Amino acid sequence: MNKKIYINARFLTQPITGVQRFAIELSKELKQSNHSIVFLSPRDIIHKELSSELEVKTIGFLKGHLWEQLELQPFVFFNKGLLISFCNTAPLFLKDQIVTVHDLCFRIYPQWFSKPFSLFYNFMIPKICNNSKAIITVSETSKNELHHELGIPLHKVSVIYNGVADIFKKNIDVSMDPLVVGDYILTVSSHHPRKNFTRLVEAFKLLNNKNLKLCIVGNMHKNFKDTRKEINDNILYLNNISDAELLNYYKHAKLFVFPSVYEGFGIPIIEAMQFDVPVCVSDIPVFNEICIDNAIYFNPLLVEDISSKIKKCLSNPIKSSVDFTKFNWRNGAQKIIELININYVK
Repeated sequence: MNKKIYINARFLTQPITGVQRFAIELSKELKQSNHSIVFLSPRDIIHKELSSELEVKTIGFLKGHLWEQLELQPFVFFNKGLLISFCNTAPLFLKDQIVTVHDLCFRIYPQWFSKPFSLFYNFMIPKICNNSKAIITVSETSKNELHHELGIPLHKVSVIYNGVADIFKKNIDVSMDPLVVGDYILTVSSHHPRKNFTRLVEAFKLLNNKNLKLCIVGNMHKNFKDTRKEINDNILYLNNISDAELLNYYKHAKLFVFPSVYEGFGIPIIEAMQFDVPVCVSDIPVFNEICIDNAIYFNPLLVEDISSKIKKCLSNPIKSSVDFTKFNWRNGAQKIIELININYVK
């Protein structure tokens, strides 16, 4: 018997970070597929236009994790559906589902999270991985971590790389006035301890270049302390930035720097490379997987090394020759359709 296909669209109730971007772009592609797919969400949607585009069906009255466990789970079960979740969380006891785990940061670096958060995710992630029919993750690095840390069989995990949103593919008028006057280094991410902004700021100060600015684009996260310790004319913290504004920041950046200590992927890197912005990143496995020889690498734990590699990249930038066909949302959606087809007949 053919199953109904449901997408867990709880991401429509959340601010957009890399995880939500993954869900949004793949959902838009899947909406165009031949499969009859229903998007299910709680009522507290904040992305109204996108909800309308996906023709979302709201169910229940709860929010957040309670909605997933107490309302989404029985709805899919009693309707004999196959559920796909894109944002790390999913019903705990549903067998007919495909789940996405972006990384295991909560397990590898538990000191960055509150005790309740760490306990919950260390209970939930192994449970949903073991119960699900298939698992999606965003890099070979994360796939190997799922295998080594949780014992998940490699054949059960499919890698779907992040892509570049359409707005960051468009050619804009190079005469468009930049939002920041003068040369600047750009980094883009929400404020989280793994993003390593404190060391980046110290490394930038070591450059001692009064004609260069550092632009840190990203919103604060309620679960982490404010890392904005140094604010001056040359260090700019920019939040609540629209995609159109972000496009402008990418277009005019002198250099893109991503100093994360740990990541499952790193969408801003490929967005920057799409604009031919030179890239300087942490020497961690996933960035080597994404960038290969299209970046200059530094030790993210050494301020002096970050600074020296930034200086090197500014004076002798590497021009990107990335094959963007592998960073494509449509290709990712096709992989999901293949997973649906495998699990579509009961």
